[in-house]
Amino acid sequence: MMLATRRNWQALALGLLISTPLLAAEAPRPPVADKVVAFSGEQGVKVWTLRVGERSASQALVQVDGLDHDWNMRIQKMDVEKTDRDTRYATEVDGKKYVALIVRGDWGNLYLPGEKQEISLRYDAGLSEQGNAQHFLTEYLEQAAK
Repeated sequence: MMLATRRNWQALALGLLISTPLLAAEAPRPPVADKVVAFSGEQGVKVWTLRVGERSASQALVQVDGLDHDWNMRIQKMDVEKTDRDTRYATEVDGKKYVALIVRGDWGNLYLPGEKQEISLRYDAGLSEQGNAQHFLTEYLEQAAK
């Protein structure tokens, strides 16, 4: 009788060990926009944006590339504020709101912490078409899990 109980506990423990990673992997993915919106700028700088969560949440994933900066290739979740004139993407830097990207129509400016000059950007249809919203989300979720 003691042996059967021990085996039952071992089987239960093994089942929990096997199923726990599967449950974690099946966590619901937040909704995202269908398309990535990309911009290119001076000296090969690229910026990708993707709405994440419900539209009413006003948040986006933002990634910059082609920079000698700590933010290079890091995907960040930012708050999005739409005004009559532009759309602003903000995050927190040193405990304060920091507007990192301002977009007006097809043009924008990227502002990086520690840099004195903004980087001018323009909408890039070709780069946008290369973006895959679900892959972008997966990359962000994997980065956030590290």
